[in-house]
Amino acid sequence: MESSLVGKPERVGPVQVEDIKRDLLSDFTALDAQPSAQCESENLQVFLRVRPFTSAESDSGESQDCVSVEGLDTVVLRAPRNIRSLPQTAQTFTFTQVFGPDSSQRTVFQGSVRGSVRHVLEGGNCLVFTYGVTNAGKTFTFLGPDHDSGLLPRSLAVLFNSVDGRLYCGNDLKPQRCRDYSRLSPEQQKEENSSKRNLLKMYREGKETDRMQTSGRSTFLDGSALSSDSSVHSVSDSDSFCLDVDSNVRFSVWVSFCEIYNDNIHDLLEQVPAGHHKRTVLRLSQDVKGNSFIKGLRWVQVNSSDEAYRVMKIGKKNQSFCATRLNQLSSRSHSIFSIRILRVDDTAVPRVLGISELALCDLAGSERCSRTQNTGERLKEAGNINSSLLTLGKCINAMRLNQNAK
Repeated sequence: MESSLVGKPERVGPVQVEDIKRDLLSDFTALDAQPSAQCESENLQVFLRVRPFTSAESDSGESQDCVSVEGLDTVVLRAPRNIRSLPQTAQTFTFTQVFGPDSSQRTVFQGSVRGSVRHVLEGGNCLVFTYGVTNAGKTFTFLGPDHDSGLLPRSLAVLFNSVDGRLYCGNDLKPQRCRDYSRLSPEQQKEENSSKRNLLKMYREGKETDRMQTSGRSTFLDGSALSSDSSVHSVSDSDSFCLDVDSNVRFSVWVSFCEIYNDNIHDLLEQVPAGHHKRTVLRLSQDVKGNSFIKGLRWVQVNSSDEAYRVMKIGKKNQSFCATRLNQLSSRSHSIFSIRILRVDDTAVPRVLGISELALCDLAGSERCSRTQNTGERLKEAGNINSSLLTLGKCINAMRLNQNAK
């Protein structure tokens, strides 16, 4: 039985050690002096917007200097002056960025979500949601009135401005499941076109109905109104990104819109037959890789920001709203508007290079029943809303801990 030993290789020539004797202190000091780079790499960013007082709140003496914005990322909270039983100590909270009561819709978008739109166009995935108590101004920030658009319309406008001239208008490639896609046959493509025409027809019919009803009603105050799609035009045409992609790369844009109401998932683009009030309950499923997706959710291809905005308005009309003591048009469900982008290599046989998604979620507000005075069905809704937000809060805390872990 033979055995062989591998000896150490012989050293040839002198060993250079100058590179390992280098002083690295200056390099690490330079890294510590770049907090902005660290902020951009964070997976979880939290922005705070402080809404101004309404005239009714100011008249009733609500303004007691409880919240003060200090710098770009810090707020200080103090107890109301008229509650002497509470200790008059201040609490300081730090966020990624703080927007004061005078911040415009454009300022909030530019400072928070605009970077996420670019990230998605470059192939990443992002989730944006508005979170807070009822009547805090979440839907105003998320959607905004027609003359002063919010995060969602501005995201659509910037996205389509950026892919102008690079849209893939063929509807033979459709997103499927979580990060997959399917090739549609000519017959299936005809069905997609017909289904889309019928959906946009609902928008035109809805506008005619709104014109016949009480005039002077604000679109923002009435969530069921379809009145106008001018909101996307309030964003500058010059607000776009210069994308570094090959000349043959095209972008196919698809959208979906759903809500979570009383722990059930509903497709807000579902065309419910006349006389039927209940929507189909969809199921949360997983693909072979364990990624979650909503089974049976409808995806619609859109070729402009106008089309995407009209689809959103149709879904908004179908969302669950109701008046409460604190909000005349309170969202009773969490709504999720998703934009899925297929990067297509537009050659003789088009192929999908990648799929990315921007999910924009307008959460229902948490409620104290002692203040809303909800009863019956409204009380049940509030219980489900608060329970789901509590679960979400635990998820956010877990993400924060993981992000801060070494």
